[in-house]
Amino acid sequence: MLVSYLSIDVLCHVILIDLFKFESVSNAVTRDQSILKIFIYALILGPFFETLLFQFIPVKLLSTYVFFKKKKIWIVLISALLFALTHLYSSYYFIYTFLMGINLVLFFFIMEFKNKGSGLWHTTLLHAIINLMVFIHQYFR
Repeated sequence: MLVSYLSIDVLCHVILIDLFKFESVSNAVTRDQSILKIFIYALILGPFFETLLFQFIPVKLLSTYVFFKKKKIWIVLISALLFALTHLYSSYYFIYTFLMGINLVLFFFIMEFKNKGSGLWHTTLLHAIINLMVFIHQYFR
């Protein structure tokens, strides 16, 4: 299941990377930073802390309320919106990160349900793979 989800996710990202232009992101994020520093942040620190802040904490916190337990779509939308709001480099990138935020929180739910609590690590890994694709696309095209 993990491999099939990851395959679909990678395909979606390849399509979306070309659909949305990331030049403004590259300029905003990489100004005066070494490629190693960007690599460490984008593939290690960023995915872990963003997964913790925008999937793990919202899901765990909001799931304690009856309203959100019955309507998990609100948890998905809130989580994705929070994720997208921290990526306001451009309107296109906001849309891209909102869609990817939905994808990440749904993956988090699947991994939490299927593997009993491994959502944080699996989602962090998926997020790192997504960031790796964007990183390669930006720096090695």
